[in-house]
Amino acid sequence: MELSFYSKYPFTRGAKELMSSAKIGDEFQLMEIAKRRIVDAIGKGKIPLAGIELEDSQLLLQVASYAVSRMIVSLLKSRYYINRYAIAEAKRASAYMASDSDENVLSVARELGVGCEIDKYYSVRFQDYLRYAPKSVDYKLVNRKMSQGSVMLRRDEFVRVLEEAVKLKIESELPLSTEGMPKNIKEASDEVRGSIPKEPQPAAISIEKGEFAPCMQKMLEDLKTVENLSHTARWALAVYLLNIGMKVDEVVKLFSTSPDFDESVTRYQVEHALKRGYKTPSCSSMDSYGLCVSNCGVKSPLAYRRGAFGKLSAKHE
Repeated sequence: MELSFYSKYPFTRGAKELMSSAKIGDEFQLMEIAKRRIVDAIGKGKIPLAGIELEDSQLLLQVASYAVSRMIVSLLKSRYYINRYAIAEAKRASAYMASDSDENVLSVARELGVGCEIDKYYSVRFQDYLRYAPKSVDYKLVNRKMSQGSVMLRRDEFVRVLEEAVKLKIESELPLSTEGMPKNIKEASDEVRGSIPKEPQPAAISIEKGEFAPCMQKMLEDLKTVENLSHTARWALAVYLLNIGMKVDEVVKLFSTSPDFDESVTRYQVEHALKRGYKTPSCSSMDSYGLCVSNCGVKSPLAYRRGAFGKLSAKHE
């Protein structure tokens, strides 16, 4: 593979092998690029793409900065920061794949263990699709065309699946062991910590145990552990919280611990749901979305302990 490939997809085995023998001439510049990579990923949720006409020495710095950034972000000792960093790296890779050759995109797929063939559609192995497809209604299996055990996707849909696979790969490999980390890496980590937003603290909801329907309780617990909820799950939870009387500011605050949180987007979506008067999905709908976690014997999450809803509120720490 060419160096340009590894600079775009530094999480590949070839990039790792390259780093095992590469010699970086300008270590100061490398550290600056790595620090900026993390600050952009965590602070802005986006890592800028490199120029298309970089010299080999600059392309090598791009590959090396990924390796260094993994060490720096591990020293931050935060699952929230790691997940936010992984999301940004995955989006960066996705942006490159969107305009890259089919040959390179398939190379990334093979690297990630995603089986695929190209004919009229990108056919992805059933088991790989189940593992990496985004958890939203648009990607539900019932909405997909299948052939001989594979799921048929458009190119943009295939790239979106690979984006999820990249994110999960990076998340699973972090944090690295921080024992014996070089002094300059620790110093870089301290600098980065002072340049990124503080880790958000989850809002505490003053309710008694059992007052939320189990499906909603599960999503709230996931938010506390800085897990990213699917678009459908966020919408269902937001509508539910509005329906039980929470204010827009309180609902927005609850979602602030999501690694891909964008306050302006979240606020717009919550205010839109309130304005349109959306109702909480029924239990049958929650089940079809893959969000049902218990047989509660009710027809809607709102019917679960309905008498307790009048006294719910959120307290912010």
